[in-house]
Amino acid sequence: MKPVVAIVCDTTVQGPHRYHQVGDKYVQALVRCADVTPVLIPAMEEPIAAQAILGFADGLLFTGGYSNIQRHHYGNAPAPEGENEDPLRDTNTLPLIRAVLEAGLPMFGICRGLQELNVSLGGTLYPRVHEIEGRMDHRENKKDPVEVQYGPAHSVAVTEGGILADIVGEREFMVNTVHGQAVHDLAPGLKVEAVAPDTTIEAVSVQDAKNFALAVQWHPEWKAWENTQSTKLFRAFGDAVRASQRA
Repeated sequence: MKPVVAIVCDTTVQGPHRYHQVGDKYVQALVRCADVTPVLIPAMEEPIAAQAILGFADGLLFTGGYSNIQRHHYGNAPAPEGENEDPLRDTNTLPLIRAVLEAGLPMFGICRGLQELNVSLGGTLYPRVHEIEGRMDHRENKKDPVEVQYGPAHSVAVTEGGILADIVGEREFMVNTVHGQAVHDLAPGLKVEAVAPDTTIEAVSVQDAKNFALAVQWHPEWKAWENTQSTKLFRAFGDAVRASQRA
């Protein structure tokens, strides 16, 4: 039996109904590159108990999403009206990340997932990194074809001797960029694994983690099987999840 990777859903409202959903690109990357079985976890008002999830999952993926983490979780004033937020996802993911790390299960964060990892451990975010002097605009142009939106946008400099360097075997490579928030104050216990040319933190790992605990700001799930670095990332995560299953 293949190992199971749990994914907490985003929530959206369509008409009068609430939906729980995960982007197909994450599911495809897990199946095709990590060789695991994805299981979707609804983001409930009363979250499913972490111990229940950890009882059947061999690893967890915290995905990107179109919503931003509510600012009160990292001590900022509320966002302006109209900000795309997903309070239910926040309520479910932030405590779950801490439980996953405590239990020692493998975890992989992508985009919002990196931001959730940072906030869950006490770090802060730039709500709109493109408004910070000296920073580039890391958002996609929504008028571009999706292949362009997720195409190579800037390089990342990989920290020598880090987990990411060990996985990809490179000190610098190109990534896509599709995000508005970014790490401001790095949480205690996190280590920078890569940075963009404008110094934006692009990857972090958990120091002294009991297992695989890595998060990246770009979107390696996008056609991961066609990108060398992305394939290596999902394969490394899958290997960690298989080891967790055996244990």
